Amino acid sequence: MDEHELLLRHAERWAAERGRALDVELLDEALRLRSVHDGLAANRWPARSVAHLMLVRWPSHGPLDPPDVPVLVASLETFWRFLRNTGRIAGGSAEPAELVREAKAAGRQMVKACTDPAKMGPSKQIFLFGREIGITLDGAKDADELDARLAQITEAWNALPMAERVRRSPSNGGFGSRMSQAMTEAAGLVQQHGELPEGWEMPEPPRLDDEDEDAPVFPSDPAVSAPLYRASAYLQQVLALCEWVGDGREVTTTGVLRPAVAKQAYVDLGLWGWEREWLVAIGMQLPRGKRMADLLSKTGLSGWRTAADCLALDRLWLPALNAGLISVRGKMAVFDRSALPDTDERWSQLAQVLLLGLARSAEWESSLDPLLGVLFAIEGEKKVARSEAELADLWWDTPVNWCATGLPDREQARKLSDQYLQRCLVMFGDTGAWTERSGKLIGTAVGWDLSLVVMSALERGLLPSPDQD
Repeated sequence: MDEHELLLRHAERWAAERGRALDVELLDEALRLRSVHDGLAANRWPARSVAHLMLVRWPSHGPLDPPDVPVLVASLETFWRFLRNTGRIAGGSAEPAELVREAKAAGRQMVKACTDPAKMGPSKQIFLFGREIGITLDGAKDADELDARLAQITEAWNALPMAERVRRSPSNGGFGSRMSQAMTEAAGLVQQHGELPEGWEMPEPPRLDDEDEDAPVFPSDPAVSAPLYRASAYLQQVLALCEWVGDGREVTTTGVLRPAVAKQAYVDLGLWGWEREWLVAIGMQLPRGKRMADLLSKTGLSGWRTAADCLALDRLWLPALNAGLISVRGKMAVFDRSALPDTDERWSQLAQVLLLGLARSAEWESSLDPLLGVLFAIEGEKKVARSEAELADLWWDTPVNWCATGLPDREQARKLSDQYLQRCLVMFGDTGAWTERSGKLIGTAVGWDLSLVVMSALERGLLPSPDQD
């Protein structure tokens, strides 16, 4: 049985008995999107989570066509009242009346958001292109026909000039192998010659002391950063995935590992350890017991239908793919060992491209916004060490923290704010951007490079600015 099926049956019966509107398919899609991508239980609805569902999650990962917004809002309202009246709603959820007001406000913008290519994930952008050239996935008789249509769309997409693909993928901003190569070359020029190539700009971070504000800002010395990169758990895990892919693993026509292959990668690479930290950070209560722990190490807890839905794997896969470490040839992915660096400079270049890919994954998972504040708080010549509690206070007072500025319930707002910080610390905690000393975090050369990578990406439009909705 699907994880939401029984709850939906009860909700449908409750609605029918009271003559309330409830579109089960629309509601099921909403619950699936929240569960897979945000780790939110079907009965947990904190303030602002409705706007996130309707204006961020549904446009990026939902069906290609916008939903019938009034029907969706009515169905959500019925579901929230069902949860409240039957005692099923989780603690920390907003009142149904507040959620309805939030849904109606978001509903006025939802169709526009769902039709904006800049808000779509990569798969939706390609499927939209498929519709434009007359190929859709609707009505496919079986999996073979579905794969054949996907192959046609992908082939036509790949045949487009690079500039056209970039134009059609505004949210990606050219986040592909050629862009990765360009960033690698740019970083190399900075490190070797102390200057940026024409057309590139590296914004300066906020001043931390009385340094010369006109002084140039460069990545760290590769002789210092490269050993840190190579020792980081994140880079080691990316390379472990590459070795696991080896001379060939089956992929789908959308360029991700086939589900059965991805599940094997999950087990072989021990990805449950990271996913467990992530699920705790997003507020999930995990089952206990050794038998359950053994089971989860083989299956994970968050349900996913494709490899792209498994964040623990996707945060390794996409950066490796875009950095050229893994390439897709037909129906197989292979590890390109010739892409492995042979000098400290090239290791640093590769690592910075991987960090850009990780930042992109973090942005999709709403865990990027606190990062620069964290890095600047623990950086600088004095290397200020700060506890997570201190960082939580700093993040709370940051202007881009929508929890602090947009939620009336201050206690609930602070809980959500702390949770977003935890997501960020888990997402980037294995990169080597900081180390721990006496229970406090302190920045490293990797953290300095990461701050420059993110700022440069923001400046170039490769990542959305934190103050953009």
